[in-house]
Amino acid sequence: MIHRAFVLSLICLACVSCASFRRSSTTWNADPELTALNQKLTDAYLREDVPTLRRMLSDQHVHNNVFGMPLDKDTFLRDIESGVLKFDAYATPKVRWYVRDGMAVGTGIIEAKATRGGKPVPATKFLFTRIFVKENGSWKVLLFQNTMVGKPPGR
Repeated sequence: MIHRAFVLSLICLACVSCASFRRSSTTWNADPELTALNQKLTDAYLREDVPTLRRMLSDQHVHNNVFGMPLDKDTFLRDIESGVLKFDAYATPKVRWYVRDGMAVGTGIIEAKATRGGKPVPATKFLFTRIFVKENGSWKVLLFQNTMVGKPPGR
């Protein structure tokens, strides 16, 4: 229960911090190991490298996509493998890191061009939060959440 409360607290903290990205540097509390891991992950997304992604994602991985679809690891990877989800561009130019006791939260900006089911994803800029956990001494992605960046209603 305490672990779950800690994870939820980190998610809230990460989401609140996204508002400050326009005036922030590209990294904050950048851990070289996690920065390299994030780059390897984004490269695997771009190449649609399912074997690498399978190794990097926790078996309990949850992928909450921009359409509000929660996907488990196997479903998410199957969508890439089958061509349902395709990436033409994928980068994380801004990431903030929060690291504590075998858990890390990366939150920032994704710039991507993708199609889902043959139709273009209706945005190319996203805010994201990715939670990494240590499993058997290696960082794995436990949770991914993103949302399209857009103008607030009325503006």
